[in-house]
Amino acid sequence: MKNKFLILCFVFLGFCSLSHAQDKPLLVEWTIGEIAVYYSQDQEVSAQFSGEICYEANSFFQRTLDDLDVEFNIYVLSKEDWVHYTDPNFIYGMPHFIPNEKRLVVAAEDNSFWQMQLPDFSSLSYPYKELFPMTYSINDEVSSRYFFDLLPIHELGHAWASKAGLNTQRMWLSEMLCNLMLHTFIAEERGEFLGALELLPMYWSNEDQSDYSFTSLKQFQDNYWEIGTQSPKNYAWYQYRFHNAARKLYNEGGADVLINLWSFLSSNQETLDDEALLAGLRDQVHPFFEELWKEW
Repeated sequence: MKNKFLILCFVFLGFCSLSHAQDKPLLVEWTIGEIAVYYSQDQEVSAQFSGEICYEANSFFQRTLDDLDVEFNIYVLSKEDWVHYTDPNFIYGMPHFIPNEKRLVVAAEDNSFWQMQLPDFSSLSYPYKELFPMTYSINDEVSSRYFFDLLPIHELGHAWASKAGLNTQRMWLSEMLCNLMLHTFIAEERGEFLGALELLPMYWSNEDQSDYSFTSLKQFQDNYWEIGTQSPKNYAWYQYRFHNAARKLYNEGGADVLINLWSFLSSNQETLDDEALLAGLRDQVHPFFEELWKEW
């Protein structure tokens, strides 16, 4: 299987330390609203898509959640420029947010990291055998960029949570919040991309768990950094599951689930124990949270 080195960069890189080269390549600047988009030479199409989708998402969150002024710039980079504008330890293709520089970094080009996320097509059965080429084909080749080009919105969600000063209660709930922000925006405003957003998480979230050391929500909370840094495939499995859970929550309650979750987290600055957290999610956000929690 091609997923041997699966890593999904939904991680909020809150304490990223950068070491840049002295001579940075010159980027092209383009603005949309108050957002500056800096991009590598000849990457105008990718830059415009990233800028427009993040601008739309940010405006949607302002209308739907809170009238926050969340500052961020977008860097859409070629592989050659990547090491000059972000930490070179981050593999090319990982979307991420650097809070102290308000910099949202995305790849401009298809890459080996994105290609690793695709399953072995020879092993696929119905309906995935038909759905993958139907959903992710670009110029007669299958690429996961239609999925990865949407993930900066998840990173934007972390920027929103930070700006609002939310106590997101648990690491897993922080990730689920950002996945729910991403999913709700796409479902409400850009439904043409919904299939590309849903398919990879639906497929990988059902992967056999027997090879994983960590599978529970408590283990994710207690071993977050170990999983993220030492067990990338295990971390990826969690993230696919988080997004699949976000999909189910949206299907159960629509945009109100996100609105309720944002309100619940905004009004609970103290850290709740498991019993109180479950009760709050069930009673104040959506009853389906209890089923997700118990069946995880």
